[in-house]
Amino acid sequence: MRRLGEAMPKSMAEKLTHFLRHQGIESETRDDDDNLVMIWVINEDQLDQAEQYLEAYKKSPDDPQFSAKISATTSLAGSINSANAVNKKDRGRMIDVRNELFTRSPSRQMPVTIALIALSILATLASGLPGLGGLTRLLYFSEFMGGNFPEIAHGQIWRLVTPIFLHGGIWHLLFNMMWIYQLGGAMEIHEGSRFLLLFTLIVSILVNTAEYIATGPLFIGMSGVVYAMLGYAWIMSRHQYNSPYELGPGTAFIMMAWLVLCLLGVIPGVANTQHVIGLFLGGLLGLYRSRYISTWLRQTRRK
Repeated sequence: MRRLGEAMPKSMAEKLTHFLRHQGIESETRDDDDNLVMIWVINEDQLDQAEQYLEAYKKSPDDPQFSAKISATTSLAGSINSANAVNKKDRGRMIDVRNELFTRSPSRQMPVTIALIALSILATLASGLPGLGGLTRLLYFSEFMGGNFPEIAHGQIWRLVTPIFLHGGIWHLLFNMMWIYQLGGAMEIHEGSRFLLLFTLIVSILVNTAEYIATGPLFIGMSGVVYAMLGYAWIMSRHQYNSPYELGPGTAFIMMAWLVLCLLGVIPGVANTQHVIGLFLGGLLGLYRSRYISTWLRQTRRK
């Protein structure tokens, strides 16, 4: 199933969808932003033909051919749209702290998510115990200022990842773990434990390295991973058909407002490079996995 063109007003989308069905190209509509509607072609092999009809429709939407036999397809469209309405109610679970926190059963569905939370709690608690100071120092990216990767160059490659488990106090820990439980848990349920594990490891390495190069080794926390999860879920919710991700209305606003406040220096001592790079990486992966990039390239080549 592939997206056809860009969002358009509902009346125009329904008219074209009826015409496509009459031509044997099964398609359906999905609400987009700002009262616009997106058309999706069910059979990807028919996308090329549908795009040709779309171009003709945009040039001459009042052409009589696009109004032919609409009445014969109205009942079919109504039944499909009704089915879509039901599916949307069951589509994914809303990633919204206000109405979903602690409602999932974490057990077998989210082992990686639970492990990330447990390791973060243990590492953060251990960092506050005098007798374990030497051990927790091994979790930092480096113990030396500068950008030469001294420990990592000598084989301590775990330092590329382990700073994500350390947090600067209870509120820092709770804030990040709340989002890991929500966003990471949703990713693990919908896409599997292996996907979440690889996602976390790769993003951690990239955002930690970027932060080290930009500001040095004095950074901790899982915020970079959290923002990568946010970017991924947000893009998937917008560009993947029937996406299991649907950010609640306040979730994206809260996270982006926090990011802006940190960038402006209102909230000091924050690893802003991690946040920005994480958001970018998650969004980029979302564009790839939702097939937005391949669809955009296909449409660009046709212009």
